[in-house]
Amino acid sequence: MWLKKIRKIIGDAFKAGWTAQKLSLTFCIGLYIAFSPFPGAHTVMMVAFNYFLQLNFPLLFIITSINNPWTMIPFFSLDYVFGHWLVHSFLGFNPSWSISLADIFGGGTICLWSFFIGGNILGIASALIAYPIVYSFFKKLVPSDQTIQSP
Repeated sequence: MWLKKIRKIIGDAFKAGWTAQKLSLTFCIGLYIAFSPFPGAHTVMMVAFNYFLQLNFPLLFIITSINNPWTMIPFFSLDYVFGHWLVHSFLGFNPSWSISLADIFGGGTICLWSFFIGGNILGIASALIAYPIVYSFFKKLVPSDQTIQSP
């Protein structure tokens, strides 16, 4: 049922004149927003990107929504684990600015640098890796005689 709705949204986008390039850009920006390490700001980022870049909002909303309350913990955990590996193990950087959870929960520390750097790099990397794949997918769906229109 939900897959049919997604197909309809993409089909409607093509009928409205959206190009494969613009839809691919929309998809990849939505993917970056999903990995973004700014909890609570995803909606603001989605609206801002849509406003400034004139993206396909329904597709942007669908892709951004892969990070939802059910998937938030795995996304943010992956952001932190990757960032921790990158900042502490790979780069050997030990920032003094970290949040101590010892006062709140009785042990451990969380480095905000790890979370923010890891989330942004994963978001950018996933968007860059996905672009050629998504572009070729959308390119196959777009009729070859479709003219570029300004939505």
